[in-house]
Formats: sequence, structure tokens, C-alpha cells
Amino acid sequence: MPSLITIFRQIPAPRTGNAQRHDLLDILSIALVTSVCGAEGCVDFAEFAEDREPLLRGFLRLRNGLPSHDMFSRVSRLLEP
Repeated sequence: MPSLITIFRQIPAPRTGNAQRHDLLDILSIALVTSVCGAEGCVDFAEFAEDREPLLRGFLRLRNGLPSHDMFSRVSRLLEP
């Protein structure tokens, strides 16, 4: 069975230009982990990431820091279901 990272890497990036500041893999991984923990929206995703940044840095790149709730919202609107 393919890993989630392999599956997430196959999703076409919906953003262009400067909007690609955060890796799509990082955004999707945080959203998935947070959802499993009971998150209900983009603000929850951002707060979860802030609270658990050291843990997330153990397996995500987070080259440009943590995505904001606005970034989670933009990506979720742009992705095709």
C-alpha cells in the first residue's frame, strides 16, 4: 500500500507564484493529522501546528515556517475534491 506521502506528492499543486511559499505536502500533512485529532477548520489547523511545531519539524520540511489559517483556507478552496 502506498504511503500517504507518496499519495500527497501526486496531487497537482493548485497554487502559482509566491503562493507556493509552503510545500503542499506540509499543508496536507498538517491538515490530515489535525483532522484526525478532531479539528473542524483552518483555524484549528494553524493552532495545532503552532502548538506542536517541534513534533511537526521532525517529519515535515516547513522551510518557510508554519502555514497560517489563511493558507490552509486558500489551499482547501483550490484543491479539487
